[in-house]
Amino acid sequence: MNSSSNASTERRNPMPKPFTTIVPPSFKAASETYQYAPAVRIGDQILISGIIGADAEGRLPPDFRSQAENVFSTLEAILKEAGATLDDVASLHSYHVGDLHSQLRELVDIKAKRIRPPHPAWTGVGVTQLGVPGALLEISAVAVARDQDVDT
Repeated sequence: MNSSSNASTERRNPMPKPFTTIVPPSFKAASETYQYAPAVRIGDQILISGIIGADAEGRLPPDFRSQAENVFSTLEAILKEAGATLDDVASLHSYHVGDLHSQLRELVDIKAKRIRPPHPAWTGVGVTQLGVPGALLEISAVAVARDQDVDT
């Protein structure tokens, strides 16, 4: 059998992926439209895609603080679907459009009310734009799940 036949067979019968997707019901349409998973679980690690500050109805508030609060609410919902909590977050990456220094101070305040010590690793980066017009913040995260038996 030649290599092109092998490739064709592999596409029809793909090997199972080494991760499980986590798609809360409220993300199903966006997940299918944009072909992404809000999160994936690999063993005890939960890798969360970038989250912007839209509210539950998909509206993006104009101010940074509201967007940041929405990001953490969404992150919490994704983690809940994966059987974890904000206390399981080990790493955060935040991407900021606008005045980075004032946004970082505001995010520290919001983060302190949502995530208890010990604090996760965190990288904050200023960028010129994000994938959604008007988005001022996007956060991706890695969490370590405590409950390995959660069926996602």
